[in-house]
Amino acid sequence: MSRDTVLIYASVAALVLLSVLTFLCSSRRRQGHGSSSSSSHPGYDIELGCRCATAGIAEAELAAYPTSVYSSPTRVDDDVQPATAPLPGDTTCAVCLAMYADGDELRRLPGCRHAFHRRCVDEWLRRRPSCPLCRTSPQSTTAKNS
Repeated sequence: MSRDTVLIYASVAALVLLSVLTFLCSSRRRQGHGSSSSSSHPGYDIELGCRCATAGIAEAELAAYPTSVYSSPTRVDDDVQPATAPLPGDTTCAVCLAMYADGDELRRLPGCRHAFHRRCVDEWLRRRPSCPLCRTSPQSTTAKNS
């Protein structure tokens, strides 16, 4: 055998060995984490990557936050806009990153006045009691207003 042939066989063998080791390590890692850490598991926070105690906002308090139906602004008239309408230039939900469409139900958080799709922010607030944008607690602002 020539020297080039030996070098090719050695390179292929090293590549196969490296591939097998990579596969074994990755399958061991998947088995270690298993399906118990999936995002559907209660208490698993995908944002933090851990199983954490969740202390979100109670349903009764969440239902008390104001909602409105979004409609595209045709003219800017602050006297006509409801208090729950998104602020001028606020056309995207920061939770799902989708633009608001006519007829979308929005929820405005007390205090910081940020607006989001109702379903998106309700799911967020059930898991953690803070605004997705500014991280202030709507609970603390509600308590001050009471």
